[in-house]
Amino acid sequence: MEYAYDKGRLAAISAFEQSSKNAATLDQLSALIDAIIGQFGFRWFALLHNVDLVRRSKKALMLTTYPVRWLDEIIEHRLYLDDPVHAACAKTPSGLSWDRIGEFIAPSPRQISILEKGRAHGLKAGFTMPIRMTDEPDAVFTAARDTDAELSSEDVLTARLIGTVAFDRARAILGEDRIVFEPVALSPRQIDCIALVAQGKSDWEIAQILGLSRDTVHEYVEAARRRYGVRRRTQLVLRAVRDGHLNIDALL
Repeated sequence: MEYAYDKGRLAAISAFEQSSKNAATLDQLSALIDAIIGQFGFRWFALLHNVDLVRRSKKALMLTTYPVRWLDEIIEHRLYLDDPVHAACAKTPSGLSWDRIGEFIAPSPRQISILEKGRAHGLKAGFTMPIRMTDEPDAVFTAARDTDAELSSEDVLTARLIGTVAFDRARAILGEDRIVFEPVALSPRQIDCIALVAQGKSDWEIAQILGLSRDTVHEYVEAARRRYGVRRRTQLVLRAVRDGHLNIDALL
């Protein structure tokens, strides 16, 4: 019976791999990843690769289904600077389930609080893996659950296979000549303002830094938000990174 179950997992992953070959855009691929992780009890995923993000769209890879309010908190409070999951993951050859973080790092009080904040948003268990390539920054794939159920070795292997397939296809999509999505045009001043929003600055602080009025800063940011058709400034920042207007280093 267990053998049949394992074959079922492999068949589902093989079907995902075949379907992913037909994904022509990152949005299509994201939907496929979301569907396959759901089959194995995961609720959210994130796939990130920081390569030449200063260039328009071609090399930017940031796919995630994390709760919007959690993304808001991550950016507003700059939690990514001390992310214990990624810190521990960087010390592993092939990734780790989150209950093993203490085996690789001694989490600081702030890092422990970040884990608790994530749990408050529903991210209670997960697996994070690095994808390493010569002469390129690591890519990172995460699959997360909203339950405390311990990840089995089969769950970990499943997430690892899905992450590898997803990243390979994302790279292929980004490597093709056609435009993956049409970047929204932003002015240099809009980009300057959004970069400072990403660093948690208020409109008043941005105005002081750039030598503009607070109202002017507000209009730059709000005009960009309207052009993207997003409601939150966090979403604006993520879209600007995706389109290559910002390097992820701008968040640091």
